Amino acid sequence: MYDFTKIKADSKLPHHYLIGVAMHNMKDGPKHRGKMYLKYGPLYFHHSDIENVQNAALMSIDKVFKTTPKEAAEMYDCKSLISGIYGLKLAASANNATIHHFSCDFEIPDAEEWFDNYVKSANDIEYIRSQLDDARMQCY
Repeated sequence: MYDFTKIKADSKLPHHYLIGVAMHNMKDGPKHRGKMYLKYGPLYFHHSDIENVQNAALMSIDKVFKTTPKEAAEMYDCKSLISGIYGLKLAASANNATIHHFSCDFEIPDAEEWFDNYVKSANDIEYIRSQLDDARMQCY
């Protein structure tokens, strides 16, 4: 199982996105079957959010200052992000989708449309497909 608190991130690329990618099945017809599509996301977060999640995780296992995970998440204002990440993980697992992490130095305007087009492009362009594969998180 992937530990989301140890997500690889470079502070020079402070904008992060998680997406869920699935593949059309045989019932979707000959035009779509076997094609990847954006199933979930994007879930956006900033590099400072990663630090908050990591701090909350450490706080929740501290032996001296006993804090529940819920209390720690509230203290570091990351309860919503943690819920979103684990919701994405559960949904992807239940629906046979994969989760991919992307970082960049700017916030992507209309990120949902951008990632939708990106994933569709990966069906036809090998270079984009390899980027998508490289961004896949091993979280099952």
